Amino acid sequence: MKRLIPAAIALCIMFSMTSCARSNNTTPERISGGQTKIAASEASAASDKSKTEDRFYLTYNGVKIVLGAETAPIVKAIGKEYVYTENPSCAYVGIDYTYDYKSFIIYAQSKDGKEFINTVEVRDNTVDCGGVKVGQTLDDAQKVYGTPSSTADYGISYVKNGTELQFITDGSGKIIYILYTNETKD
Repeated sequence: MKRLIPAAIALCIMFSMTSCARSNNTTPERISGGQTKIAASEASAASDKSKTEDRFYLTYNGVKIVLGAETAPIVKAIGKEYVYTENPSCAYVGIDYTYDYKSFIIYAQSKDGKEFINTVEVRDNTVDCGGVKVGQTLDDAQKVYGTPSSTADYGISYVKNGTELQFITDGSGKIIYILYTNETKD
């Protein structure tokens, strides 16, 4: 229990710091078999496209969710089984949007009149996080992702092209949730 309180405090600080992250404009595209592919919009530069496609992502019911993607098409592809809230941001001038699904939460921000995914928190093992799921161990995550970018009492994290992937544990090495965030740029 003593380890969970500092982890909870660290998460609160992390959420407040990551809510100012920048987003890339991407939209989902349907491909054969009903799968959803995230592809950069035609207006994006080629370098932006490669940065978006080379980020950490998660898959839920065949829908690929990438940070920086436009929220509306992703939410439409996943379905309407969520609780929606919006609140004034405490980290920037604007609104924070939350789509709370049973298995995960999507946090979004607006830019130029559109919402973009900023953070995703995975709560259970129905979501595939690149071959790792909630309930597995940190050793399982390291077998898939390799040596972590950083380690802490609460778990391990990886950084890749402006995104961070964190595996948060219960203190014994068992993953209790997985967090995807855009890195904040100063």
